[in-house]
Amino acid sequence: MITNEHMRRLLDTALPVDREEVLPAPLQEIADAAWGRSASGILSPGGPPPEWTEAEAGTGPAELIRTELEVNDFRIDDEDLVHDSGSYLRRAVSRGLLFAAACLRRAADLPEAGRLRAVVITGVDDDFLTHGTTVKFFLHRGGLPDRYRDVERYPLEGIAVLGPDDLPSLGEAL
Repeated sequence: MITNEHMRRLLDTALPVDREEVLPAPLQEIADAAWGRSASGILSPGGPPPEWTEAEAGTGPAELIRTELEVNDFRIDDEDLVHDSGSYLRRAVSRGLLFAAACLRRAADLPEAGRLRAVVITGVDDDFLTHGTTVKFFLHRGGLPDRYRDVERYPLEGIAVLGPDDLPSLGEAL
C-alpha cells in the first residue's frame, strides 16, 4: 500500500476498523454488484456507470486509466458522521477503506483482479468536514498514474493507494 504521511496518521486511528461500521445502502449496493466492463477493457464496480458511451477516450494505458479514474470516482456518504467532528476523520477513512475493500473483494474472480487498485482520499485541512472522502478505482497498467506517483506532495489530503494484496494488512473487519 502506498500512503502519504497524512494517511499514515489517519490509519493509526482508523485501524482496525470497528466491526460495527457499515456502509450506507447505496455504497453497499455498488460493492455487492458485479463489476462492469467496457469494450475497451475499462472496469467499474457496480456495473457500467451511466456516463459510459460507445465513443470512449483513447485506448492507450494512460487514456484508459484517466477514463477509469473519471468514471470510478465515488463520494463516500458521510452525512451521519459530520455531527461528531472528533471522530469524523477516523470514521470517514474507515468507511472509505470498507468500500474499497468490499469492491476489491467483489472483483476477486476477474482475470485482472490482481492489478486493480483503489485510491482512498480524505481531506485533512481545517475544512475536512466539507471535503469528505472519495474512493477511485483503476487497473494498474504498467505504472501508477502520474498524480499518485508521489502522494507526499498533497498537503491537504490523506491518500492511500491499495490493491487486493493489501487487504489482509488492513485488519479482519475489512
